[in-house]
Amino acid sequence: MRVWLAAGFTFVCVLTAGIVYAFVINSSQQTLSDRSTELAVGRTFRLADRLGQDHANADTEVQAASGEGFNAWYFDLDGTQVASGNPSAEFPNSQAYREVLDAALAGSRSTRDLRDGETTVVGVPVTDTAGLIGAAVGRYSSPVVIKGAIDTVRSDSTRAALIAAVIGTLLGVGIASLITVRLKRLVDEADDLASGNFDVELPSSGADEIGDLARSLESLRVSLKESFGVLTADRDKLTAIFDGLNDAVMVVDEDGPVRFYNSAATALLDQGGRPPEPLLPQIRRAAIEGFAAHPALRIGDRAYALQARSLPDEKAVLVVVRDRTEEMRKEFAERDFVSNAAHELRNPLAGISGAIEVLQSGAKDDPHARDHFLNRLSADAERMSRLTQSLLTLARVEALGTGEVEVVDINSAARDVAAAVEVPPNIELRIDVERNLAAKGDPTLLRQVLIGLVTNAIKNTPPPGTVTVRGRRAGEADMLLEVIDTGTGIPQAEIERVFERFYRRSETRRQEGFGLGLAIARRMADVMGGEMGAHSVEGEGSTFWVRLPLIEQTETPIA
Repeated sequence: MRVWLAAGFTFVCVLTAGIVYAFVINSSQQTLSDRSTELAVGRTFRLADRLGQDHANADTEVQAASGEGFNAWYFDLDGTQVASGNPSAEFPNSQAYREVLDAALAGSRSTRDLRDGETTVVGVPVTDTAGLIGAAVGRYSSPVVIKGAIDTVRSDSTRAALIAAVIGTLLGVGIASLITVRLKRLVDEADDLASGNFDVELPSSGADEIGDLARSLESLRVSLKESFGVLTADRDKLTAIFDGLNDAVMVVDEDGPVRFYNSAATALLDQGGRPPEPLLPQIRRAAIEGFAAHPALRIGDRAYALQARSLPDEKAVLVVVRDRTEEMRKEFAERDFVSNAAHELRNPLAGISGAIEVLQSGAKDDPHARDHFLNRLSADAERMSRLTQSLLTLARVEALGTGEVEVVDINSAARDVAAAVEVPPNIELRIDVERNLAAKGDPTLLRQVLIGLVTNAIKNTPPPGTVTVRGRRAGEADMLLEVIDTGTGIPQAEIERVFERFYRRSETRRQEGFGLGLAIARRMADVMGGEMGAHSVEGEGSTFWVRLPLIEQTETPIA
């Protein structure tokens, strides 16, 4: 821009100088031409006056008046030439000259312009005190004088034009530089605004249009800074909300790439940042129809509920995916629980109903049959009582949830368990707990867990055998309680299933029970803020473990 502005200023200056030059030359030439005529008339009049005063020295006066393009002649009343300013210059014998001379001899003053104004001929009568005594004719040739004057004017005008062009160019460069510097500053600030930098204040000096533009940009900067501040805060809030969601949220382009996703969606994306293959048909359907949903879409070994909605303005699809795996497992478990509980209750109820029916049909009169069926009624009632108690215990633990925990002395809890469990002959119960070992938990729940684990271990350990309760620190924050038996062990495929409600093995480890003990024990461990698991080697024995938060032992008495 600086070059174009300087060139524009230079062009304007040169054009103006050229116009002024042409006008000055023409005006000067016309002025000089008019001035030459006035000079010719004036000189001729002065010559006539002098001749009237001293016509005896006519030659001297005429020659003195001639020169620099001016020539004069003096004639008597008869029209005879008396004197000439230039002896070699004869009086032209042309009609114009004769008319001028005749008019002067007749007592009239006359002027003729010849050769388009280049030559002026003036005739003036000469008089003295006695009257008309002759005529003076003057001829003024302007080109000789005018040419020199015009050359001088032209030279001065050319010099002035060049000076004006140089001054205009320098002034144009200076003004252009000043304008472009200010504009460049505005451009730099506009680039900062475009790149998101709103902290640099824009100088807005000047009362011209550029100053107004700078002030407008400064107002725009302030407004954009405030708007982007609000947008950034809203974006951070939305980001925090999206990252806090358990549901996976993605914005997917219609052709596949993921434009936005929250942290919950990270596990679903492949290494190329694209959604998993099972989602693509639903995304394409949403892009075409506007909406798509699936209640349980399987991805790998997990099930997901999906909703996809088209965003036409963005040419993208909003996808919300919720992991329903645990929910569906819980639904299946609850259905299995109801079914198994009904099944377990149906068997003793059927036995009780059958025994009552037999007794009512006459068996009550037979002492042997009566005692047999009464024993069956007692056993079935006891079985229903134990099942009901187990179900009530599980319901209470489920309703309890994670609450406040206490400090539990693991050594005391292990001794209480050893005292509470009846150990059959040829089975050894060992207690191996580190000294001063304490954990966060509930003393009652922990004793029930240990009693259940030790009882199961004794039932599933054939004599001779050993059951060991071991407690130790497991890192800086946890402690580990283990119940180890030397029984027949559990197949690897069934280790996790033994914690399911009503699950009982149909092989060597099957005992009389309902399959609720380990499910209740694991839930109790969850309520105390811990976890429970097992590992086993079939034919060598099993180890059931409980991990709880560790507390450093103090001198203060604890539960």
